[in-house]
Order: sequence, then structure tokens, then C-alpha cells
Amino acid sequence: MPKVLTENQVNEFDQNGFLFPVEAYTPDEAAGLHGKFAAMEEHLGHEPQKKFRVKAHLPFPWLCDVVRNEKLLDAIEDILGPNILCWGASFFTKKANDPRFVSWHTDSFYYGLKPAETVTAWLAFNDATVESGCVQYIPGTHKGPPAAHEIRMHQDNLVQQGQTVIDVAENKAVFAEVNAGQVVLHHESVVHGSGPNNANHPRVGFSIHYVAPHVKETRFDGATAMLVRGDNISDNWDIDPEPRYDYDPACIKSMEDTRAKFTIATADKIAVGGRS
Repeated sequence: MPKVLTENQVNEFDQNGFLFPVEAYTPDEAAGLHGKFAAMEEHLGHEPQKKFRVKAHLPFPWLCDVVRNEKLLDAIEDILGPNILCWGASFFTKKANDPRFVSWHTDSFYYGLKPAETVTAWLAFNDATVESGCVQYIPGTHKGPPAAHEIRMHQDNLVQQGQTVIDVAENKAVFAEVNAGQVVLHHESVVHGSGPNNANHPRVGFSIHYVAPHVKETRFDGATAMLVRGDNISDNWDIDPEPRYDYDPACIKSMEDTRAKFTIATADKIAVGGRS
């Protein structure tokens, strides 16, 4: 029996490729996370997502606590099983009245995991609505065939290398509106994106990427992850360093090294005509 999800919810994830809402934090707890994010942004003097991507949690003890949230891991366990690794996390944020968007895409385009079984938890630090540009999904598209992408560079696209799924049945889109502290779970191969933020407040999301240990990174050696539950019952993943304090330089280097590997691997894929 599932820990926190119902059997119907597990089936819904399997059929649609996404599930929401899942409770992770109370509104007050989410407000605390948003406050820490705002302090980070003020300290940096720019959007954290410019620097903290792929392993954004790694240099921050408080974000490592987020990826280990017990309520969240209970839901992840209901899908992936008792042994869980977190291999990455990224911020996806939009300012108030922000024209930027996330083009229709699959995460699998940017990943090299076999089998393609990442479950992403998109955690809302504040309310995510249709007006503020919540994530939207095309149900069932994770079941294949793999979505075909074109490369469409645009200054307002938060997908940095412009990968965009063609022939999307947008009339089937489901808008995943969630309140602060709630989570949307999605399969890496489901087609998804988000529109601009037309609200008078920012939209702050934190995407956390989980796999079971049998999943393997195929594009480069030395893949690392954080063991967040159970056992690392394979030799597919080395273990990430733990931050000693915020902005731990050793963890920032590990984050940047991994991001560079992802960026190079995707550029190489595009260069040889890879589109799915």
C-alpha cells in the first residue's frame, strides 16, 4: 500500500505523467522558504537561477533539508520505491509581470538517464496560478513515442538552449495550479511548459529531481547524487558532498562542474541533430 498517495493517485501519475497537488509545507513554512530565497536573491544581486541550476540545492544546508522533506519523500517513495537519490534541483522563477516563458519540452531531452525514470517535484515557494505562469502539462505524453523537438531560440525563453516540442496538442493542456508549499510531481518525459507571469507578484518554483539507484547517467562518467532515503544499492552514483554552510565553495564547484557537463552534453546532442 502507498505511504501517503492513494492507489488512484499513483495510477493517475502513471497514466498522465503528472500529479498535483501534493502537500509538502504549510503556507507559513512556505513563506519562510520564500523569505530565504528573497534573502539569497538580495545577497547575489541577481536571480539565483542564473547561477544555481542542475544542483542548486548543493551549496545550501536549508535547500538540502528541502530535498529531504519527509512528506515529499513519502510521496516519491510511493512512485519510485524505498531507495531514493536526489541527483539535482533548479530554480525556475519569474518576476512580477514577466514576459518570460518555458517552451513546451520534455526534461528527457536534457537528461541522459537510462531508464528515463526521473520524478521531478516542482515545489511552489509561493502561489502558482494560471495568471502567474504555473506549469502546464499534456497528459500521457510520457508514454511515447519520444517527443520531437525543434531548436527555437528566444530571448524570453527560460529553456536556455531553445528546445521546443513540435505539434503540441495545446487544447489538452492541464494547468497545474498549486498553493505555496504544495508540489506537482511529473515524469521526465511528459511534455510541459509554462507561460509568462501576468501577475503583480513573482512566481518562485524549485524543481527537485529524484531517481531510484538502478537509473544510470549515460552521457558522462562520475555522476553524483544525494542519498535521501534507503540505500544506494548500485554503483551508478557517487555521493554528493554535503554543504558545511551557505555558499559552500566546494559544493558550488561540484554544482558548476555538473552543470557544465549537462550543457556540453546537450550542445553535442543538438550539434549531431538530436531532437528527442
